[in-house]
Amino acid sequence: KKLSTIALALGVDRTRSELIPFLTDTIYDEDEVLLALAEQLGTFTQLVGGESHVHVLLPPLESLAQVEETIVRDKAVESLRLLAPQHSTTDLETYFVPTVKRLAQGDWFTSRTSASGLISVCYARVSNHVKGE
Repeated sequence: KKLSTIALALGVDRTRSELIPFLTDTIYDEDEVLLALAEQLGTFTQLVGGESHVHVLLPPLESLAQVEETIVRDKAVESLRLLAPQHSTTDLETYFVPTVKRLAQGDWFTSRTSASGLISVCYARVSNHVKGE
């Protein structure tokens, strides 16, 4: 529950380079831990160095958006929806849209369900070329 305290203690550089990759690679078995992680990452923009670095939060949230537990998936999607407007148009197309595409092309319904909740937050802001994809 005190993930933000850890991030503050590490500073933005170490949060980006160490904490976020650790959270992405570490698999937790407890749904309560996953839920707290999905919730807190949506508020981490300043803790990773601001909007120019917000894309580093996408990998762990993408993983959380694929889990079986509905409440965790929904919270991950909610956090991703909060982060989408914080991306520049270029970063949205470079980082966020590929995340949504990977979720949409996932083998399981869980990831495809999550993707359906994310398309609307980025569609209006992307180029016509990306919309066509």
